[in-house]
Amino acid sequence: MLFNRLAKSIRLLVTDAVEIARDLGCSTVEGEHLLLAVTRADAPAARALAEHGLGWDELHTALERETERSLAAVGVAAEAGPFSPWVEPPRFGTSAKSALERALRTAAARGDRELAPAHLALGVLGAQRGTVPRAVEIAGADVAELSAALRATLR
Repeated sequence: MLFNRLAKSIRLLVTDAVEIARDLGCSTVEGEHLLLAVTRADAPAARALAEHGLGWDELHTALERETERSLAAVGVAAEAGPFSPWVEPPRFGTSAKSALERALRTAAARGDRELAPAHLALGVLGAQRGTVPRAVEIAGADVAELSAALRATLR
């Protein structure tokens, strides 16, 4: 299993992403949960995200705004009603799996022996479509600048 081959720090981030998804009432862990987990990490990648307007609060707000905008586009009002957290652990969705694959490819291309939070953030930000790219746009962050800042933390 891929999870067993990840460095302890990344396993902790992924575990945190699972908890974030569960706390938000999601049945799947997606890229946004991985990125939210990176914002809470004690790592240079979290500082780089915050410096570019994507700390926990900013990212969470942008994700909420993106959800509201997407629902409004199909005529659904986003009313935050009470929900019951999922009893079962959330499964990994396509965007999270793709982000982990991109993170692994980025690390391999650089010759890095272990994944770092910055690799994971780069993997999530590498998505061309979906919730995260739209939320990053809403937050006003420049993906190219942010990616350069994240790569700089890997040196």
